[in-house]
Amino acid sequence: MYTNYSQERNFLYTKPYFAKVIVDTVSNGFDWFGNDERGQLGRIIKESNFTDLICELVHIFKEGLPNYYELSSLFSMKYEIVQGYLISRYGLETARKEKEEFERRFGKGKAGMDNGDKIICRVEKVERKDQDISKIEMDIDMECLKINDLYLFVNEIPDLNELKTIIEAKFDDIHISVGNRLILKEKTYRIIVLEDENRMTSAE
Repeated sequence: MYTNYSQERNFLYTKPYFAKVIVDTVSNGFDWFGNDERGQLGRIIKESNFTDLICELVHIFKEGLPNYYELSSLFSMKYEIVQGYLISRYGLETARKEKEEFERRFGKGKAGMDNGDKIICRVEKVERKDQDISKIEMDIDMECLKINDLYLFVNEIPDLNELKTIIEAKFDDIHISVGNRLILKEKTYRIIVLEDENRMTSAE
């Protein structure tokens, strides 16, 4: 079950910024050792069942725009940032201009990783007691550095219709669609639950 929001959760909503050619964040190292809320939330993220985890994530996003670094560190300290070629080489401002020019010539939404369209935070060693999530990816908006999409790649797909029913009972103002994946959508973000196809292929 998700916990009540408190001022001590402000660490989750520290704004990231772009430092030269990398995305960075302001973080107080001492906060890791002195913030009981961080430790409590970390235990919920790591030890809760999958349904309660999803509800907790919805609650986190409803309270604001979580910092990708702070959120990913609750799952694991081992994460990586993958940036589009232009971003990683020239920085965000140049990449934005190149993206605008590329889309002017070839159409909106046509820019890919090589044209600075994406910043992705990837967690591949997820620390979960149930070992139900193989990896996590966050698509980060290159305009404001917020998390647009949070992908949870699961080892075994749960009963998505049952999960949908439980979430809708707790949150009545959220849009959920179910197919071969569950997509939970609000105005500022999406949470997507899907099976890790790479893991399925390697298992075969």
